[in-house]
Amino acid sequence: MNEQIIEKLKEIVGSEHVGHKDFQLVAYSRTWSYEKARLADVIAVPGSTKEVSEIVKLGNESNTPVCVRGGGTTTTGMCLPREGGIVLDLCRMDNIEDIDEDAMAVTMQSGISVYKMIKTIEKAGWKIPLKPEFGSGVPIGGWVAFNGVGSGGSVHGRVGDFVIGVEVVLPTGEIVTTGSTCFSPSKQFARSVGAGSDLTGIFLHSLGVTGIITGVTLRLYRMPEVEAFIAYGFQTAEEAQQAVILLIRANISYGINIYDDHMCNVAMLEPPAPYVMHMFAEGWKEEVDFRLKKGREILAKAGLGKEMPEAIPILWGSAEATSAKSDPPVRVACVGGFHPLGITADLFHAYNRIGDKYGFRRGMVWWVANNYANLFPIYLYAEETELEKIIQACTELREDWSNLGCAPDFPGPNPDITSKIRPDYFSFFTRIKKCLDPKNILHRGMSPKVDY
Repeated sequence: MNEQIIEKLKEIVGSEHVGHKDFQLVAYSRTWSYEKARLADVIAVPGSTKEVSEIVKLGNESNTPVCVRGGGTTTTGMCLPREGGIVLDLCRMDNIEDIDEDAMAVTMQSGISVYKMIKTIEKAGWKIPLKPEFGSGVPIGGWVAFNGVGSGGSVHGRVGDFVIGVEVVLPTGEIVTTGSTCFSPSKQFARSVGAGSDLTGIFLHSLGVTGIITGVTLRLYRMPEVEAFIAYGFQTAEEAQQAVILLIRANISYGINIYDDHMCNVAMLEPPAPYVMHMFAEGWKEEVDFRLKKGREILAKAGLGKEMPEAIPILWGSAEATSAKSDPPVRVACVGGFHPLGITADLFHAYNRIGDKYGFRRGMVWWVANNYANLFPIYLYAEETELEKIIQACTELREDWSNLGCAPDFPGPNPDITSKIRPDYFSFFTRIKKCLDPKNILHRGMSPKVDY
């Protein structure tokens, strides 16, 4: 890389926040995906939206790719620098800027961890409705850029469903804020008001391709009086699927998730059943008691499952670590996807079939998001000897799932299944990407692959 670019980065963020030594580049070369290491030319750790903007402008001026990284917990490899350049680590931007109790909203910088944010708003008696699938350490910007899910999704869907607005640095370096503050001096209280299209959606599930999220405003909810759950064990994936469908159609659950016996074994726990489902409820005590009672009645009437009061409630994902407890240690690979409820069992069977074929230890965690779900399976592999095998296994699983009707968490990059995107939709996305990023600065070389 041109030494002048490194010196300019030091002027923007301070020399202590720029790294280009080998050990620094290696530390940012992997993510929680099954992809090989990708090295940046330099790491920059900005402390403000203005600094992010100046870095992106520098990328445009020097034709240097810019790749944004939050906590590195993505399963897609989207925060890896495909063509070198600058990697932005936003975790220094971790302040809560405002808790507006009148608007029931919290505004924060995008690098704050979900855990820190939750603990801060809890002190004022507030909460957000989901506990993210990527674990408590994920930064809020990364979670929003993925439009992630988590426990609580039966009612509230995905994080984008309670995002009020975002502050974004566009690929040109311009700064824009979406939401009701587009009308000055309106507060940030609604995601879309009478000012044209809902622009927030352009940045949900974009993973940095259309802009860098530097600030987020979320809707707040009052802490419930009671939180409780029921747990049921099932012998087959088909039984678990039918139970979930009945509970969702009854509209009584706050959240539903499933874990399998393989995940228990990975966590060194005794599996209570081949598949364990939790149905959560929260609110006033009378309301929670009623919902759990109705859940029991529905499953009993259908003759599905066995209640398991001793089952462990899995509320958080496990992306706080990418290695499983083992000697020697083994690495974790994950392949995510979104799907309608009616193909759940088929997808579970495909994940097990691939695991058996390649001999991988594995585990499944799964969340409902309104009327559909997010799969979150892991395979454990030895980094030194099984990297090529895990890439092949995950490639096969993505292909199998796609053929069954499961949409990927993102179309690539390994394997790149851009070809499965409908041509009319992909053409529309391509025009948006080229308009926002005329020099192809952000996440250059990433999928979906736009032809510049």
